[in-house]
Amino acid sequence: MDLQLPQSKALEWLEQNNVDPVVLTYSVLLVSAVLVIYCGSHATLHKPETALPADRADSAFDPADLEPSSSQEKLVAEDAYMMPVLGGIMLVGMYFLIKKLDKKYVEMVFNVYFSVFGVFAVGKTFASSAQFVAKRTGVSLVRWKVTIVENPSYDDYDEEQYKKGKIEKKEEKAEGNKGKVDETAEKRAELMSKIVKKPSLRQLTSPSFVIGQYKVASQLGKLPPVPEQVGKWFFTTADVLGVFVGLAVVFANHKTQHWILGNVLGTSFAFTSIRILTIDSFKTGYILLGGLFAYDVFFVFGTHIMVTVATSLTVPIKLTAPRPATASSPSGSNAMLGLGDIIVPAIFLSLCLRFDLWNFHRKQPGLHYSSARKFPKPFFHAGMVLYAVSLVVTIVVMHTFRTAQPALLYLCPGIGGAVALTALIRREWSVFWAYKEDLELEPESNKSEEPKTESETVKDK
Repeated sequence: MDLQLPQSKALEWLEQNNVDPVVLTYSVLLVSAVLVIYCGSHATLHKPETALPADRADSAFDPADLEPSSSQEKLVAEDAYMMPVLGGIMLVGMYFLIKKLDKKYVEMVFNVYFSVFGVFAVGKTFASSAQFVAKRTGVSLVRWKVTIVENPSYDDYDEEQYKKGKIEKKEEKAEGNKGKVDETAEKRAELMSKIVKKPSLRQLTSPSFVIGQYKVASQLGKLPPVPEQVGKWFFTTADVLGVFVGLAVVFANHKTQHWILGNVLGTSFAFTSIRILTIDSFKTGYILLGGLFAYDVFFVFGTHIMVTVATSLTVPIKLTAPRPATASSPSGSNAMLGLGDIIVPAIFLSLCLRFDLWNFHRKQPGLHYSSARKFPKPFFHAGMVLYAVSLVVTIVVMHTFRTAQPALLYLCPGIGGAVALTALIRREWSVFWAYKEDLELEPESNKSEEPKTESETVKDK
């Protein structure tokens, strides 16, 4: 796999224009980090509480706006205090594994883990990218809905009350309903007796047996009490294709160990982490930035643990870009940017973006939510600009002094200060500091109509 040609041409152009070729190396890291944060932050957007539900009559309506928000792990202040501690324990543990065990066995374990996780991370990143392109180009995607339900205990509740949408204990119901309840109970018992709990292999390979069991289960599901929904997932053709793309990338990376494929895995891990990990408030955000600022400084300047772990393992826990060969390093070397230097700032910046959306709808009451509608992003843009500037400062210092630098030493004060200053300049500090997201967001589809997604083709606008 020849992936060197574009890089060689770029280096040739830089030399002709008297530009240090190492600029290309650091530009790759800078652009990659900024793109991952920008895309990952936008992937965390959902309908804020200040917005009205999505309206099908809206010209900017997208059927996906009615789907439940993707599952997210909401971090609170207590979690933020523990992050540096847990991070330190994991880092020291990895360091001792490298020192005490054969490195190839440690790498093998991590490679298996990252390969499995990598398939789904790359697949989800591909699916999100494909859905974004489809939305902008009007390409149709097939959407499916998978719902898992559980039948509540029939013995505790009354049929008529379930039909009315109420829950009432059987002891509290009127005596006149007893005959109907008993009748339904007999029907349920009859169907349950037809369910084979431990079918034999021969039965499982019989189409008639499988179809018969399915029919019995379907009849049971139609009997009151109404089944309770315990899980619901939406997926599209892009999600299905993404799994195969993930398998291809992981396999190619295992065979070639090329830095570009490693970066595809690394950026996918970062993107997926940004989507999953969110914080509930700016107070939590500043605790997180402050704690990991101290963590990064200590483990880079105070010990050699972080540098040893980062340079010893060839696993996708960092982004890399090759430096040009020099007299001191004829074969060249790699510049690195840890995924933590992307994910940690992105968790804070994604909160800024969601606050911008919340604040926009707060100032525009009566406006329906639409993911396609543009809105001002002063806090997010201020943080993004200072992230890029702070990362450039990190690179300049690292290149000047030829020594590893804790990137969070520059990134955390940069983005934290920029966002706080933006709040003060816009005179919105009280609103900014009081902003808090719910730990559990109720899906919009539970409040209003269900999106038409089951085995249906919809046109994204």
